[in-house]
Amino acid sequence: MKELASRLAMQHLINAYSQETGCGILLEKYQQNSTQLTFSQGMTLLMIPLDSIQSQLYVPLSYSSLVGRHRIAKLPQILSKGQVQKYSLIAIAALLLDELVQNSEVTLDASSLVEKWIQSRDALTAFLTHREHDFDSLIQVKQDFIYTEQALILGHSMHPAPKSRLGFIHEDWLKYSPENKGLTQLYFWLVDQEYFAEGSAEETQISKQLKQEIRWHLNEAELEQLRTYSNYQLLTLHPWQARYLQSKDWYKALKTKNKIIDFGEKAWQFSPTTSVRTLASYQAPWMVKPSLSVMITNSIRVNLAKECHRGEMTHRLWNGRFGKNILKHCPTLKAVNDPAWTALTIDGKIINETICIFRDQPFDKQQQVTCIASLCQDHPSQDLNRFDHLFENIAHAQPELSLEQIALNWFEQFLEISLVPMMYLYHRYGMAFESHQQNVLVELEHDQPKNLWLRDNQGFYYIEEYATEILKEFPELDVKAHAVGSKAFVDERFSYYFFGNTLFGIINAIGATGTVHEQQLLDILRDQITDLLEQYPESSLLSSLLYQPTLPYKGNLLTRLYELDELTAPVEQQSIYIQLPNPLFQMVQTEKDAVYA
Repeated sequence: MKELASRLAMQHLINAYSQETGCGILLEKYQQNSTQLTFSQGMTLLMIPLDSIQSQLYVPLSYSSLVGRHRIAKLPQILSKGQVQKYSLIAIAALLLDELVQNSEVTLDASSLVEKWIQSRDALTAFLTHREHDFDSLIQVKQDFIYTEQALILGHSMHPAPKSRLGFIHEDWLKYSPENKGLTQLYFWLVDQEYFAEGSAEETQISKQLKQEIRWHLNEAELEQLRTYSNYQLLTLHPWQARYLQSKDWYKALKTKNKIIDFGEKAWQFSPTTSVRTLASYQAPWMVKPSLSVMITNSIRVNLAKECHRGEMTHRLWNGRFGKNILKHCPTLKAVNDPAWTALTIDGKIINETICIFRDQPFDKQQQVTCIASLCQDHPSQDLNRFDHLFENIAHAQPELSLEQIALNWFEQFLEISLVPMMYLYHRYGMAFESHQQNVLVELEHDQPKNLWLRDNQGFYYIEEYATEILKEFPELDVKAHAVGSKAFVDERFSYYFFGNTLFGIINAIGATGTVHEQQLLDILRDQITDLLEQYPESSLLSSLLYQPTLPYKGNLLTRLYELDELTAPVEQQSIYIQLPNPLFQMVQTEKDAVYA
């Protein structure tokens, strides 16, 4: 299992490196010399120069992509003057990162990222070992929402360390990680009203809802405690966070004054979802997104007050006249809202580390709802993904269609439920979303795309040039929620998140099935964008997708190397964006866009 985890961890790093640097060169079979052919066994080779040691890294690919993620067939080798050099995988990772350090104009230290890569690889080893018995079920057709959230074993395919979680110890990984099918109850403090803050877009405050809902899960002694401290409110925490906060001076002071009463873990069993800190349960009235002071991939996951306000405003928007009009024009587009929150407040200042956001729970176990990241994920040990089985299932129901036509139809239907309505919201109301693979959920019916759900208001944007109507009714979206951005800024973010990340990710995953070539799907996407540009002829977003030779991409590797925090830094400095070749620009139909092992 360690070798499998090492190959997959190296695949994450090499894909991120080759995409963000543009240094990789693909060598087809006919371009390889005898030494290279012996190593590649006739597969495509990715060659990455390592100038610092005057050598080359060779990576055999079972699948090469036009839009990003390659499948690595086996562990890479370093060749120097035609001779194989023996390097450990950690040394290879360090050499790749050292290339970036050597070529940087600023002083960088790659040691932290090497450490995170090792931690991510080791975590992946543990996850694969734990879930080995259900590898096949990870790509089965029928999956409910929580199952798909816990099926994302491999993580972000273009991130150098997708499973790094700085702060967890061994027991935490087992209990609080979705990959281990962790289960946990919420932790509660009874807090004097003086130190309690909350907000809600609904008529009934969340504190009253919580007391009403939780009483059915308490014994008589616990109910008596609630009655005794009737002017205290329940503060909801992640259990890890509750333990972490007990070392804070303010906690000790309030505990001594009996202003905080430790109520412990109670009520519903929650499952951690793909974001780790967001928890879901089919039995509970809400999902919850508590603060978690753990660095997960790029950020320490602490909620901020502006996100709370954004959630309230967004809930009111989607449930008011704007939402009714959106539903009328875009019946396939839905939002998973974050209508309420609670927090501890001291001297009028909210303690961000105690914020818990309460999220809608619109799903049941019968619905086939999956985030795109889970849908596109490969089988851990085979060159298969969920699309292979989806298309086979559809073929049984519609035997008159070829697998190629099924794949093309599926992609066209996905664009119809996602791209078309999102462009309406973008240009009509100035609404945009950080709609990356983790935040986009597709609801399937008869294995076909039916609805698109968008989650995590942290990435809901309003374009100042287009959103005047909404901002007139909800000025707090700007002054309190800080959710308004310029068209140039939002164009960049939306172009990457929905097109570069989500749509190109789907194109990659469907192309990897071998039923169609990625180029065919890119042609369909380009035609759809062309039609939309006729509908919105002034759109700078759509024009850039068609006519700019490069597109902005978020550099996860560079963002980590520069140690930027995407939650706390100013929005323009949260991550590093780079310009990469645009696969939609001046496309020429090729005979073949991928090599299959």
